[in-house]
Amino acid sequence: MKKFIFLVVSVVVLVLVAGGFFYWWQNQTDVRALNKTLPEGVRVVKSLLGNEYGVINKIDKYEFKIPSEWKGLKETAYMPERTEMEYTGASIDMSGNEGGSRIATIDRFKINDQSVNLKSWAQKEFETFGLVGDFSDDKVGEFEIVKTREEIHLVGMAVYFFKKDLAIYAITNGSEEFIRYIIANGKW
Repeated sequence: MKKFIFLVVSVVVLVLVAGGFFYWWQNQTDVRALNKTLPEGVRVVKSLLGNEYGVINKIDKYEFKIPSEWKGLKETAYMPERTEMEYTGASIDMSGNEGGSRIATIDRFKINDQSVNLKSWAQKEFETFGLVGDFSDDKVGEFEIVKTREEIHLVGMAVYFFKKDLAIYAITNGSEEFIRYIIANGKW
């Protein structure tokens, strides 16, 4: 009788494990498709239960969550480190599945000196690339932020700059709420 009960319990556990694996595999189909285009070290992730998405970038050493209003990601692209007009950086471009302001870019620029003035740096970067904006200071979590909107070339997109170690991050999106969410829910 004990062997029979053990056998039944074992079969039930095996069925549950197999069912759980099948559910997880089906639930991750969209993430597998997105990750095919990304380099080793950059991955889109999705929670096991629910639909929480995030991006883990081991190349540039940061990760963040995607706003839930986007209902996941439709596209994502990574541009490896490059130097343009004295700025060296890497970028991730994303497009969410649904909702407004679902297109975002995160640029990570290398700097040589931790004491760089963030506002001056951001203004000079805008000027170098022919962009126009009125800059102001703000704070998101532990980060001092310099923010602006570029009305001419970026069609009113908000750009938030913040500094961590020897990097300056620029996050561009139509919604300041989404940018604040990405910064606050990231590991930079």
